[in-house]
Amino acid sequence: MRRSPLKDLRVIDFSHSWAAPHCARILADFGADVIKVEYVKRLCILRGARKEKEIYNTHPAWRQVNRNKSAVTLDLDKPEDHQALMDLAMNADVFIENSRPGVLEKLGFGYTDLSAANEDIIMLSMSAFGATGSFAQFAGYGAVFEAVSGIQSLTGYRNGPPQRIREMDITNGIAGAGAVMTALLHRQKTGQGQYIDLSQLEAASHAMIGEHLLGYAARKNQESPRGNRHVHFAPQGCYPCKGKDKWIVITIRSEEEWQRFCSILGDETLIEDSRFINLAARHQNHDDLDGIIASYTQKYDNGPLMSLLQKEKIPAAAVLDMQEVSVDPHLQERHYFITNVAGTDKRFMGMPFTLSRGKGILRWPGPDLGQHNQEILVQVGKKGADTISPIRQSDIRTAFDID
Repeated sequence: MRRSPLKDLRVIDFSHSWAAPHCARILADFGADVIKVEYVKRLCILRGARKEKEIYNTHPAWRQVNRNKSAVTLDLDKPEDHQALMDLAMNADVFIENSRPGVLEKLGFGYTDLSAANEDIIMLSMSAFGATGSFAQFAGYGAVFEAVSGIQSLTGYRNGPPQRIREMDITNGIAGAGAVMTALLHRQKTGQGQYIDLSQLEAASHAMIGEHLLGYAARKNQESPRGNRHVHFAPQGCYPCKGKDKWIVITIRSEEEWQRFCSILGDETLIEDSRFINLAARHQNHDDLDGIIASYTQKYDNGPLMSLLQKEKIPAAAVLDMQEVSVDPHLQERHYFITNVAGTDKRFMGMPFTLSRGKGILRWPGPDLGQHNQEILVQVGKKGADTISPIRQSDIRTAFDID
């Protein structure tokens, strides 16, 4: 059996919401012992807004983003819980948090505090805007980063208003995991831990629009949303198919593909049409061309049309809804969806990449609130078993409670 590559790594996940927990989940997926620390009087937003029948333990977002983690609850206003978190950190390799700069220092868990107790610890701080600068004390989340980073100015239909893409938490979580792995390699070579100041704003810009920022720096080129168009290829678009809200995306990358595509359309007169005679002409008359292509695609179901075009080596893909993704043959053949997960009969998304040596594995869904209090707080946090009381439902508050 192949060994999980991060099996001997212990991570304290002192974060909330989505981006930083996603970072910790990537580490957990590949074997790290990730301990999620929660506060019962303000649950993570991913546990939802409801408390009846302990539904906060079964929220799909929670179970997915925090899978493969253990969970403990602590109240840092209590001296014994404060010490328990320090004991956890003293026995950890990585400490992940996403509070505003200064919050952890006030609690006694800044990098200076942690490294004094555990000199080779790696601390990842994933604040909204980084630990320094004029925006440092502002909070933020994905929608904020999309706007302030410039990403939102590039997304949307042509000549239309900006639109959200809702990807920042995912990409920033990946950036955080990459930063942790880089720090681990550094520690492996030098024996030194380190503090990582990850600005989610800057990570978003770096991951999504680096070439656009460079283009403006070099040429003062201010771009606007292209919709489904491509700067080089034409035609490219998302075209309607038979049925309600069914679509297919198609890209033509060369003259040879264009001629073959016209043959598939059954209208080779388009090849000699002056409006579409070359790439520049197709760009100039893209609206007309989109209408012609749409009149063809809407006669077909998007799945069979995708197969037809792909068979002829034309880049095309059907736009799938969630039900279609769940039965997609390609994902099925790659065993992407995982079943027989401990504690549930549901299917979970698998790993987006695999390793030739070592493996990732889905061991269990996101844990119940305080599920591992006795096991971890006694063994690692050094609390007395008799000091750990059951969680009272009357103490639980969600992130949505305002009274």
